[in-house]
Amino acid sequence: MVHHTQQVLRAQDGHDIHVQVWRPDGDCLCVIQIIHGLGEHSARYARFAEAAVERGFAVCIHDQRGHGPNAEQLGYLGPRNGWQKLIDDAETVNQHVLDEFESVPVVLLGHSMGSYVAQNFAMYHGPRIKGLILSASTWPSRLRVVAGLLVAHLESWRLGPHKNSKLLHSLGFSSFNGPFKPARTELDWLSRDEAEVDAYIEDPLCGGPYACNLWMELLRGLLRISSDNELLRISSDLPILITGGENDPVGGEKGMGKLALHYAQTSHQRIKVRIYDEGRHEMLNEINRDDVTRDWLDWVETTSRTWR
Repeated sequence: MVHHTQQVLRAQDGHDIHVQVWRPDGDCLCVIQIIHGLGEHSARYARFAEAAVERGFAVCIHDQRGHGPNAEQLGYLGPRNGWQKLIDDAETVNQHVLDEFESVPVVLLGHSMGSYVAQNFAMYHGPRIKGLILSASTWPSRLRVVAGLLVAHLESWRLGPHKNSKLLHSLGFSSFNGPFKPARTELDWLSRDEAEVDAYIEDPLCGGPYACNLWMELLRGLLRISSDNELLRISSDLPILITGGENDPVGGEKGMGKLALHYAQTSHQRIKVRIYDEGRHEMLNEINRDDVTRDWLDWVETTSRTWR
């Protein structure tokens, strides 16, 4: 039986963090803490959470700032230090998990933008987790990030940090659908499952808009994590699964390969890469999602044997 609860935690700056928890009857093997991606929200992970509970895991996920039904402004992280506050919020949720589940180990799963937050979290709070899953991630080009950050600063000065920039949106997403033309929608790059793409499009909490402030904070975050010196902060024996679709325009086979290479070059010894043929950005919403879910949960279960 699945027990589902919703809670509100208080962030370090007083912000309300809305959290959902799925847990099985009795004890659980571990807790999977999820950090969702840009332009989505926690409820989209209910199907995965229920499958995880069936395997004896608990799942905890919160709506990141600027996301979800309780956001003051969708796509806006706040007036200052937005990226660091995303990390701090993940720490607050993680502490709640550790308190509620006591000695149960935690695996951190980050998707897309959430994978960058998860990596940054692991760099500074690594002892709190026993495993790390990076979904739809990549190794950012620092040159492109710096150029994008300059444009974001100019757009924020021109429009204001709360405002949405068509230019930044275009720079961020305009090339993603190119490989899938002729495309049925502008978001075919998300999944080969048309029903899942349509559900995303019809969801008012998905797909933006994104304020200039969010773009600046995201790019600053990418600069923070795209450094081998920073990767060295993550324990070399932390189990890490790098996974996603072969044709994901965010990273895909090439981007995830570069990410895995940088982890290998920084002496990380427990790296596994699982790339799905022809898969796109959201593997948990792909046509082979049941296989993907099983693979990820198998990895958690196999990894858990090393904790004992």
